[in-house]
Amino acid sequence: MASHGGGFDFSKPGQTWKKMLLSWTHGGAEHLTKWINGWAFEPVAVMPIVFILLVWTAYALDPVAVEAVFALMVALSPLWLPVALLTMFWHQWIHYIRFRFWFSPINTPALLEVTLPPEVEKSPLAMEIFLTSLHQGGGETTFLHRVWRGQMRMVSSLEIASNHGQVRYYIHTRAGWRNIIESRLYGQFPEAQVREVDDYARQIPTNLVGYSLWGTEYQKGEPDALPIKTYIDFNLDKNPDTPEIQTDPISQMLELMGSIGPDEHMWVQFIIRARKKDEWYGFYLSADKYMDGAKKVIADIAKGAVERATALVGDEAEKKKVGARGATLMSEMERRKVESVERSMSKLLFECGIRTIYAAKGDAFKGVNISNLVTFFAPFRGVGKQTNSIGVTRGLAYFDYPWQDWGELRQNIERRNLIFRYKHRAYFGVPYDQTPIFMTTEELATLWHFPSSAVRTPALNRVPAKVSEAPLNLPTAQSLPR
Repeated sequence: MASHGGGFDFSKPGQTWKKMLLSWTHGGAEHLTKWINGWAFEPVAVMPIVFILLVWTAYALDPVAVEAVFALMVALSPLWLPVALLTMFWHQWIHYIRFRFWFSPINTPALLEVTLPPEVEKSPLAMEIFLTSLHQGGGETTFLHRVWRGQMRMVSSLEIASNHGQVRYYIHTRAGWRNIIESRLYGQFPEAQVREVDDYARQIPTNLVGYSLWGTEYQKGEPDALPIKTYIDFNLDKNPDTPEIQTDPISQMLELMGSIGPDEHMWVQFIIRARKKDEWYGFYLSADKYMDGAKKVIADIAKGAVERATALVGDEAEKKKVGARGATLMSEMERRKVESVERSMSKLLFECGIRTIYAAKGDAFKGVNISNLVTFFAPFRGVGKQTNSIGVTRGLAYFDYPWQDWGELRQNIERRNLIFRYKHRAYFGVPYDQTPIFMTTEELATLWHFPSSAVRTPALNRVPAKVSEAPLNLPTAQSLPR
């Protein structure tokens, strides 16, 4: 087993103090970082203290060297200070112009409620085809439009909301795209109904007077290119004649949302925009984190299979022959994992932010629903590391230790921020800028699709079944033979 720094094996338990003392090594520094993050220390509060202690210690040991370093920084300030100030200005400028564009008339929002068809006989593949219509990379035009006017590509939000136990599907998008979205949705689900409605999120005041609220956001495990367990893994793409034998994981989400009572609200939103390339404040970079990560996953799996096989062979010549076989040495689970990653690489890709909120009026708040939101996406997680998973991050899920908040001051601020961000569908750019996760159309269609008629959730709103008129050529009672 490999060891790091000073011969200590960091994978063995019981050597925490050695890992801390050897924080200057690669393995020790990595362990120290994970340890600090695990205790949820606030970097803004901790790092200044660490910096002051470091400078104080260095000055106590060698004051001349510290004074020389500061003198050098001052002397070189004409070189590094303009760069630092320009970078800070550029951050604020991009935020400012994107904020203006976000609230400009072109971004006038529209909330579309989708009433499900009475019978859904299509697989989630139909929803995946519909989602391709939302994959719009335009709207930014030229580089100058991005950095001078703040233009951004279209942001949409796929939502499922339960208010007082009534579950509804929604699409939040630009008003100018309403007709296009309706036509594409009717193309796949002609019996569905789409209508523009008032925003249901307005039921809860932003100041949360009279309401209790808990909410969180979610992140995807590494690497992003490894998909979650999708509808293909659940065999929902087979479209059998007996849909009642299918197992659709979204039914568990809908049943949970339909189980809440009066004065309770449970909402989930998937805020999406088309993925282009890695970006830094208006500049598109040559690197592609998603594709590079996908290629690395495949290379690591192939390398591990070769190393596992060559370890069983003693002769060097035979090892070369075994290593040349490459991918044929993978186990069945490894092959399935590689196939899943390669399938994801062939799909259209969205940058995505996932957020859930549970709120209730007065004493109607039930704490058990907090744990339900923490495990909200558990049905889409496979066994082991064969598929990816979706776990909580940020929001109120961040507060685990008493030193993170005293008197719930920060938690109350975060509650108001959560409802504000939800109402404005804020995730990209302004007024809330976060690093998104990557989801393919296949993954999104798994998380947001219309369940088949076999899902009998009573609270789920469907179009009433149509009653057909009798044919005109039916024989009358008088014409029948006696």
